[in-house]
Amino acid sequence: MRNLIILLLCIVSLSAAAVEEKKIEKISLQLPWKYQFQFAGFIAAKEKGFYKDVGLDVEFKEYQDGLQIEDEVLKGISTYGVHNSSTLVDYLKGKPIKLVASFFKRSALVMIVKPEIRSPKDLIGKRIMSSIDEDFVLNFKPFLDFYNINIDDIELVNHTYSIDEFVEGKVDGLTAFISNEVHKLDKKGIQYNVFDPSNENLYILQMELFTSADEIKKHPSRAIDFRNATIRGWQYALTHKEELIDIIHQKYAPELSIEDLFYEANGIEKLILPHTYDIGSIDKNFLNKQMAFFNKHFNLDHQKELSNFIFNYEYVNQSLYLSEVEKQYIQQNPVIKVCTYADQYPIDGVKKGKITGIMSDVFNDLAQTTSLSFEAVASNSKEDLQNKVKEGECQILSAFGTNSESYPTLRATKPFMNVHFTLISKLDKSFVLSPEELANTTIVVQKPSFKSYLHSLYPYIDIVVESDKNKMVKMLLSSKAYAIASLDLQADYLIDKYGYGKLKINGFLAKEYPAPASIGIQKSEPVLYEIIEKALTRISKDRMDNILNTWRTTRYQKTMDYSLVFKIVGVMGVILLVMLYYQRKLRSFNKELEKEVSEQTKRLRDYNKTLQESVEQKVQELIAKDELLTQQSKQAVMGEMVSMIAHQWRQPLNTITLQISQIQLQYLLENKLDKEEILQTFEAINATIIYLSDTVDDFKTYFCKDKEFVEIELEELIDKAITLINARLKNIDVNIEIYKSIKARVYVNELVQVLLNILNNAIDAYDLSNRHHKKIDISLKQEEEQIVIAIEDNAGGIPKEHLEKLFEPYFSTKGKNGTGLGLYMSQMIIEKHFGGSIKVETGEGKSIFKIYLPTTSPVSQEKEQEGY
Repeated sequence: MRNLIILLLCIVSLSAAAVEEKKIEKISLQLPWKYQFQFAGFIAAKEKGFYKDVGLDVEFKEYQDGLQIEDEVLKGISTYGVHNSSTLVDYLKGKPIKLVASFFKRSALVMIVKPEIRSPKDLIGKRIMSSIDEDFVLNFKPFLDFYNINIDDIELVNHTYSIDEFVEGKVDGLTAFISNEVHKLDKKGIQYNVFDPSNENLYILQMELFTSADEIKKHPSRAIDFRNATIRGWQYALTHKEELIDIIHQKYAPELSIEDLFYEANGIEKLILPHTYDIGSIDKNFLNKQMAFFNKHFNLDHQKELSNFIFNYEYVNQSLYLSEVEKQYIQQNPVIKVCTYADQYPIDGVKKGKITGIMSDVFNDLAQTTSLSFEAVASNSKEDLQNKVKEGECQILSAFGTNSESYPTLRATKPFMNVHFTLISKLDKSFVLSPEELANTTIVVQKPSFKSYLHSLYPYIDIVVESDKNKMVKMLLSSKAYAIASLDLQADYLIDKYGYGKLKINGFLAKEYPAPASIGIQKSEPVLYEIIEKALTRISKDRMDNILNTWRTTRYQKTMDYSLVFKIVGVMGVILLVMLYYQRKLRSFNKELEKEVSEQTKRLRDYNKTLQESVEQKVQELIAKDELLTQQSKQAVMGEMVSMIAHQWRQPLNTITLQISQIQLQYLLENKLDKEEILQTFEAINATIIYLSDTVDDFKTYFCKDKEFVEIELEELIDKAITLINARLKNIDVNIEIYKSIKARVYVNELVQVLLNILNNAIDAYDLSNRHHKKIDISLKQEEEQIVIAIEDNAGGIPKEHLEKLFEPYFSTKGKNGTGLGLYMSQMIIEKHFGGSIKVETGEGKSIFKIYLPTTSPVSQEKEQEGY
């Protein structure tokens, strides 16, 4: 009996194992290349059992020459595939493709070229090794168009997928992955330049996980499991790089060295940006930009909807209970008409006859759960919208205030989101920490209802209404209003479209008292109301947050008028020639000086051999005097060198570029170019150029004491320095803390240049760091009889071994990119001209430069004693 029980248990165990074995589904993944760390997330999901945990046995397929990845998946040869943005192109061409996840957030493919090719313009007539022409067009046409280069002017040759041809000089350049190919060239000591489309905000993605529409239709849950397990694999791979490198090296790609895999791993992390984006997330705004570009340049189907391309995994297996009456209503009324606002983008709007903006995603989700279709009814004004709703031309009004009384025929659903207001101001305005700071100021809003709502909360603020967004911005720029109070969801769009480069977000209103938003449904449609109410409950808070965040984040492609830039470059070229002339003269002078010193030293040595000990002492004195003379000569040469290199410090050119970009952007957006505004811009550019010339003159004579002292608010001077480098502060927060109004008599341009040197060093340090939160803190205060300006960054600190040499001439931590004169001159200016001092503190990843200025300058004291 005992043996029989054991036998039965064994049979049951084997049966259970067999049943369990049947649950495992076999699928395949077509890779776009050979095994390397580029696919570490997939490999981790397989090796660590994440795929097995969800019942999947995944077969990886390495890339073979000539293979069409999308076709392999659509024909069912492979279940899933990984490729680049060509998946979107193929979808627009009519292929039934579904995007499951997107892993790279920056372009991985770059162009590596010979060092003498310094500009994309130099590519004309050059031999570039690339894969098929279609792939090159997809990845680099936007980049080449940006520089007005025709692809036909470049000779493309077939890629051998090796760097040997480039190393041997058989080609002038090649396309390559930034994550690993440059490392191979570095190991060989090969010089090169890199053209990266990402540097121009032009992105073509290379790690898009996709499948067929048929796979999603038949196995939606499997698609979700595969997606989630893969994301889990990437999370593991990026936090266990050494383990995955060992697995890849030992099991998948033994020909790759550990060193190469480590380099690639770090490069892949910079492409995925896991601390900035959710791994695998899909940026709809970016895809919309790509879709518009592809439609234009490849003459594709303009009617394709992005929502049909993206796999909406959040609505799989979410059944909605509907009564028989509700089901019958849907059958009889499959299309619901929705009235939309005329001026509420990106919250709401109509594009090509279809709902767009945030509400397009909301209605797409409602369509998924109800099987209803929603048809847009556009309006051209508020009055037109009210008439359409009143006359019953639509059954639904898109998002409106839950407590609104403007539409008496509508019934509001339960709120599905809350909105507050964002303050938009000019760049020179400080951040509003409390609404009380807006007392006795004027802010402008777009709608009377906004004014009523805000005035009920903040009666002490003067609020005016202006429906035209262009006029709102002009009021702000002309200082007729302190700020614009915009719906938070519209703030980014308003800044980018109407005030690019001139406006910023500087505070919030009603954040503690957000206004609820609902969907309005005609009171004559009670059944439809119940259906929409039920469907809205399926939209989770996380899902709604994801929709809102998607429409808040946008990537923009920048363009500018290069004819004007080329003129500026031409002027700078003339200046460069002058600099080269003086550099040549300086080298000649140095050679003569070295020759003279060498001859003097030789004479001294020869003379030393024949002198007695009593004379040797005299010889040593002569040597000391000779060294002193050399030092003085070196300082004189330095003065001439400062004159030559001063033009390299012309950071205000960034301001000129930004103003040019503003005019071009307005032109591209087909806005009417205002003649007065253009003249004002050119006047600002002219003023900046005059400032450049004055700055150069100041540096030529910075050792002199005969300049005019000016009494100035130091806060104003700090703002001036920040303005000059504003274009470089794109991803850096600048916090300014002023304890009280402080004036000082200073040489304005010299003190501004000291601030610029320190601020630019901080920005350069951030360029070399991996900090995610970049900030620069500036404080101004008075301590006893001295003024202290402190500039602090958290870019990693200054190594201790560099501190002693930091203010020495010609000492630089930037290699060939630094002159080693910036901090030396800054110290000379502060100590020699202002009678102050400059010190640096470092530690815990931070650096603090402190400038100490006396409350009364030594120079001004001397002038007072002389009767000034």
